[in-house]
Amino acid sequence: MLRRARIGLALGGGAARGWAHIGVLQTLTEAGLAPDIVAGTSIGAVAGGCYVAGKLPELEEFALSLTKRRVFGFLDFNFNGSGLITGKRLCGELDDHLRPVQIENLERKFVAVATEYGTGHEIWLSKGRLVSAMHASYALPGIFSPVNINGRWLMDGALVNPIPVSVCRALGAQVVIAVNLNRDIFGRGTIVPDHEATDEGPQGLEDLARARSSR
Repeated sequence: MLRRARIGLALGGGAARGWAHIGVLQTLTEAGLAPDIVAGTSIGAVAGGCYVAGKLPELEEFALSLTKRRVFGFLDFNFNGSGLITGKRLCGELDDHLRPVQIENLERKFVAVATEYGTGHEIWLSKGRLVSAMHASYALPGIFSPVNINGRWLMDGALVNPIPVSVCRALGAQVVIAVNLNRDIFGRGTIVPDHEATDEGPQGLEDLARARSSR
């Protein structure tokens, strides 16, 4: 009997256009297409994470409830120079629904892509708190403050991998459905996979990199 090909879903960044991901995910569900692997960048990480966690209806409800006044209410301004907005209020909204969710406990493989501040390395957040991974992935420089995860300052993954098809391929996807919300762009970066999204202190990713390079 023929085995079904492993399907990957790559959800790209695109700011407010990212709400279109909700419709894509609903259409895939109606068609009976369930991806085995979901990788998201920026708003794609938010939509993909909510989908894999079974919270897509809540995300749709949140998107439909946004008014100019409510959007302004999420703007927790920051004046220390690291970003115009801290993003903690928006992160708190996600926390209300996803606080206990750990990426490694999800039913499908999920990766949120982020960029390491200072080096430009591409970071794959594949473990730890889902909300922390989302927050790091959408932290657009100059707008949102960078997010510290395991001693590394992370920011928007769209800077290095705007449509994470490569992540899906690396995780074993044979067919990849990619959702591009912008013109054709391709990411570049040095990859540090299997990074854990936690609120704890630094961990030795250098040890991980050395271990992988010695294989």
